[in-house]
Amino acid sequence: METKVILHNSISLDCSFIGLTPNMELHYKIVNSYKAEAYMAGSNTAKSGIEMFGQSLQIETEADFLKPNKDKFLSYWVIPDTHGILKGHLHLLRRFEFCRDVIILVSGKTPKNYLKYLDDRQYDYIISGENHADFKNAFEVLAKKYKINTILVDTGSKLGNILLNNDLVNEISLVISPEIIGKSSTNLFEGVNKPITLEGTHSELFKDGYLWITYKLSNS
Repeated sequence: METKVILHNSISLDCSFIGLTPNMELHYKIVNSYKAEAYMAGSNTAKSGIEMFGQSLQIETEADFLKPNKDKFLSYWVIPDTHGILKGHLHLLRRFEFCRDVIILVSGKTPKNYLKYLDDRQYDYIISGENHADFKNAFEVLAKKYKINTILVDTGSKLGNILLNNDLVNEISLVISPEIIGKSSTNLFEGVNKPITLEGTHSELFKDGYLWITYKLSNS
């Protein structure tokens, strides 16, 4: 079974994912419309989200050491974290009402104490790659073991650019905010190292000038 990977983000007109005023209601309405079996974000993005919403002070309880029994129609949250930077924080993601459970992508160089932390709390993890996560292999495991047909990647530029550079993205979905950031902008695709041909598949204008556009990648 081949897994479809969708790269989704909100950007300014000059393609910055930092410094803009995103329409979060629209952003997540589109996320939910894909009904993806897995939602994927980078470990730094996940940690920033935890800190932003002030959840980092919520300590673990006994219940956090047990695998949750949630609605099977919820999305798994898949997070590459080969260095274990989310150690001590994963319970905050697992508690989220729209998260079925967390699956961590690790590598052969991931610290053993982080793997023990995951084992002690019954987190599933996939070991792929020697130094860094091998996403192609990990996606094959997700498809076979967890029956995941669609992964929606909602993160900053680093993870998305890695996936694009490895030809692992099938579709790009962007919500364009009606603003130009200018000199302080940070381009979402600044780390892409080769030209990529796209085919436009959808465009839709929303209230206050927000525009949703989608593209299919020519290699998908």
